Amino acid sequence: MDAKGDYMKVEGYNIRYLEEGNRSKDKHLLLIHGLGGSIMSWGKNIPYLAEYFHVVVLDMLGFGRSDKPRIEYDMQLYVKIIKGAIDNLLGKDKVSIVGSSLGGQIACEFTLSNIDRVDRLVLVSPAGFTPVSFKGTRRLKDYTKIFSVKDMRELRSLLVSVHGTTNDEYVEWMYEYINMENAEHAFLSALRNSTKAKRLTRRFKRITESVKTLVIWGKKDEIIPVKYASYFINIDNCRVILLEHCSHRPHVEDSRLFNEYVKEFLAGA
Repeated sequence: MDAKGDYMKVEGYNIRYLEEGNRSKDKHLLLIHGLGGSIMSWGKNIPYLAEYFHVVVLDMLGFGRSDKPRIEYDMQLYVKIIKGAIDNLLGKDKVSIVGSSLGGQIACEFTLSNIDRVDRLVLVSPAGFTPVSFKGTRRLKDYTKIFSVKDMRELRSLLVSVHGTTNDEYVEWMYEYINMENAEHAFLSALRNSTKAKRLTRRFKRITESVKTLVIWGKKDEIIPVKYASYFINIDNCRVILLEHCSHRPHVEDSRLFNEYVKEFLAGA
């Protein structure tokens, strides 16, 4: 999965992307990964979803094999990257978006600025909805230590403690990523600006007034605890699903169930 992809220029930067599925399908789907993620974050989801949708996946600026300039990685920049990518690949067509963690926060900010471009929205354990008082969990703080590991064995141990599980391909990729020039700067800048960004809780209803939304959260999430999913329960036009035995990456941990829920939601009336 990681070797695939093409490149396009967005805001002057090289952004790697992957397209799967038939472009003639009447529904386009954009997948946005979380902090430290890449195209391969969706490896268990792309083949299934591409049977029903035209799927577009990006390495966000600062991550994967996209450019990693030494700049500030804030929400305004990421909204520009998403808009430029969609304009390049889809023209003026509407798109549904699935965003995981930081990707969920970016997806919401993009939707708020481009409400007419978004068909449906799926948020997976999204950032941006914790209170200002939230200073991060132990697992999130552990995740930021990936750049200080000495070898792949130590990295594997850290990733297992953060995610609960991992595999050889993921460990090998993350070891390559953390040794890329400016990767640490991009990672920490994106995290810092995510926490500094204006909270979404007072603005989210502007999205659901027009865009049907699905929120999926793992009950065992120790990075952004599932208690923050309670915010979404009483919001109209917003469905909430909590997945048993999953932590912060339910699209990886229970991909079969995740894929079915997403397909049903996106294809529904």
